[in-house]
Amino acid sequence: MKPAPFRMNVVSEEKNDPENDRARHAENFPLPARTPKRDNPGISPSKWRVGLHTSIAGSLDQAAERAQRLGCTAFQIFSTSPRMWKQREPSADEIASLRSFRQKYDLNPLVIHANYLLNLASSDPELRRRSVEAFRGEVLRAAALGAEYLVLHPGSYRGASAGQGVRTLAASIREAVQEAPLDGVTLLVENTCGQGNILGGNFAELRDILGLLEGISVRCCVDTAHCFAAGMDVASEEGLESMLESLDATVGLGRVPVIHTNDSRSPLGSHRDRHEHIGKGGIGREGFRRIVNHPALRDKVFILETPLEAEGDDRRNMKTIRTLREEKLRIAVPRLLKKNSRITQPVRMTGRVCVSELQTSAAKAALKSQHLRHD
Repeated sequence: MKPAPFRMNVVSEEKNDPENDRARHAENFPLPARTPKRDNPGISPSKWRVGLHTSIAGSLDQAAERAQRLGCTAFQIFSTSPRMWKQREPSADEIASLRSFRQKYDLNPLVIHANYLLNLASSDPELRRRSVEAFRGEVLRAAALGAEYLVLHPGSYRGASAGQGVRTLAASIREAVQEAPLDGVTLLVENTCGQGNILGGNFAELRDILGLLEGISVRCCVDTAHCFAAGMDVASEEGLESMLESLDATVGLGRVPVIHTNDSRSPLGSHRDRHEHIGKGGIGREGFRRIVNHPALRDKVFILETPLEAEGDDRRNMKTIRTLREEKLRIAVPRLLKKNSRITQPVRMTGRVCVSELQTSAAKAALKSQHLRHD
C-alpha cells in the first residue's frame, strides 16, 4: 500500500512534565535489586543505546547506578531540581563518581534535561533574564558532568509572535553560551505537541531555531508522544514515513541524535502532552516496533520518559521496548531511503535483517543492483 502524502496538522503545546513523576516519587522507589552478574559486568550486552530518565534522588552517581541496574546503555537525568530556580551544584566527589560509574558500565551517552521553569523565548524581560541565568548553570553543570547532550524545551512566545519567539530564544541561547561555553556538550532543542504559544510544534520552527544558531553545537531531540499529539500519526506505517520525510526535509535526520521514546495518553492531534507506558497508548506496540526497528532510526539514542506510577514501571517499560527491538524483522525499505535525503548511512539487507550501515562489499553490490520498492 502506497503511503499517503505527508499531512501535519499542527498548531503549538501546553507545559506538561511527565518526567517529573520521578522527581516527585523517587523516594518511594528504592534502587532495584541487583541483576545477575554478567560474563563481563563492565560492558553492556547490547550496543543499542537505550535508557530511561532516572531520578537523581540521593546523588547523581545513584542515578547512574539505577540506570545500569535497569539494563540501560544510556540514560537521562536532571542536573538539579527541575522545578526550582535555586540550583544545587554537584560536588567534586559526585562528579568524579558519576564519571567513573559511566566509564565502568559503558553508560553512554548521558543526556541532561534542562529545568522546566526556563523560558528563553519569553517576551517578559525579567523571566527571560532569570531563564538565561539558570540556563548558564545548566550548561556549566552538563559540561562538568561530562554529558554529551543537554535537552531544552524551546519555550513560550506569549505576548509576541512565533517569529519573535524564535528570535528571542536564539538570542537568549547565544547570550548564555558566551559566558558558559558548551565545552563538548551538544544542545538539543526538543519538539513539542503544539499547544497554545509554545514553540516547536512543527519541524519548520525547529529548523528556523537551528538556522539562527549557526556556530553553536546545537541539534534537535524528537519526542514520539509530542509528534503524535501534534497530529503526526507515527502509530501507522504511512504516518511514520511521512513524519520522517518532513523531519528530514526541514531539520535533517542527521541532526536528530536522540529520540524521546514515549507512548501518548492523549489522542492523535489533541495537542496535549501526556506520556503513557510503551504500548499502552495511542502509538501502541506495533507503532513502537516500527519506530525502534526503522532503518533511519536504528542508530539513534532512545530515551524513555514513561510514567513512574508503581514500583517496577521502569523495568517493565525497558523490557517492552527491548522486546520490540528485533534483530530480525522484515521491513519494507522506506521510500525515504530511496530519495536523496540527508541520511548519511545506507542500508544493508541480508535475509530478513535490515540494519543501517553497509558492512560488506557484497551487500553494497546487492544494493546497487536492486530496485527496492516500498510494499
